[in-house]
Amino acid sequence: MFRLTIIACFIITCFVTLTACGQNSTIRSRASQVSVYQIKGDRTERTASVSAILNENVAPPTAILDANFLQQQLGDGEFGPSDYQTFYFVEVASQDIAQWIQLLTPLTPSPNYIAPAQPIDWWITRDDFTTLQFYEPSALFGETHGWVGVSAQTGRLYIFTFTM
Repeated sequence: MFRLTIIACFIITCFVTLTACGQNSTIRSRASQVSVYQIKGDRTERTASVSAILNENVAPPTAILDANFLQQQLGDGEFGPSDYQTFYFVEVASQDIAQWIQLLTPLTPSPNYIAPAQPIDWWITRDDFTTLQFYEPSALFGETHGWVGVSAQTGRLYIFTFTM
């Protein structure tokens, strides 16, 4: 009877161990998930939504002509915290770009290029990224991680922020 009890305990331990190992792969796959939230709608709706986000920290200094927003959540938040990467596109009249730059602090050194996991048509290309002037995002969003890339010629601002 004692042997039977030991064998049963061994089999149960093996089963529990194998089950736990299977769950580890599930945990890892959940942690590597990327969830995406994007502001959709026409130009007016997108611009109003991004303006509202900006207004939480600072009033936009001029009218916004067009805007886009995408946020990636890395991880599911169940088995630890999630990290977020946020991508903004803001277009203003090229003559107004100086008023936006007055709000910003230059960023040194220049940041590395980053793009959303799934390509989106309004995000800057790697080649065009090198033509931007870079600033800290804290004045616009209160975020300390990321950058604001400004194209003075086109009146476009590309903004990337992230949590860690």
